[in-house]
Amino acid sequence: MKFLGIFIILMGSFAVKAQTTLIAKKSIADSVVTALKNKRAATDKYLDKHGKALLLYSKLPKKKTPVKVLNDNWPEEGGDSYNVLKDTAGKIIMIAEIPFSESGDWFITYTHYFDANGNTYAFRRQSNTFDDSVKDGVIYETSVKYYDVNFKPVAKIYTLKDKRGRPIKNNGHINIYDYKYSVYKNSAECLKALNLNAF
Repeated sequence: MKFLGIFIILMGSFAVKAQTTLIAKKSIADSVVTALKNKRAATDKYLDKHGKALLLYSKLPKKKTPVKVLNDNWPEEGGDSYNVLKDTAGKIIMIAEIPFSESGDWFITYTHYFDANGNTYAFRRQSNTFDDSVKDGVIYETSVKYYDVNFKPVAKIYTLKDKRGRPIKNNGHINIYDYKYSVYKNSAECLKALNLNAF
């Protein structure tokens, strides 16, 4: 019985240690995600303040490399567009890809966020599309994924809202427009894939 009591005590001790370790790991993971969210929010705030500093590009038909747009003079025959944001040190901290909608029935942006080393730490997909099944006729879908330093997903946030910002449920009748896209692990890969000369 004495040995049984010691065994039970040891097992209880191991269980407490395991639970404490799990709680500690969850706390660290939560703090990492919070830091990533704050970093992305800071980049969005920087964009709001320095929007005029955006480097703008437009993809022309039958041209591999997008052309730089100066003084907001967009080419009439332009297609997909790209926004590149640099910080005060000249490092790229955000690249947004905006597919061209010929019909005008939808609007989508794919935005990469990069840390000081050029690694992707967040990717946001936003889409607006007309849909008669919701009030006001427009739905707003947002999906944000966060990544650690090894480009491993650590969190995902998804929202579906109406024009007034109220949450709505996808009952299977809502038509969410899907457009092919890729998520790149760093700014160099993103620039290369999009054929952007943003240096």
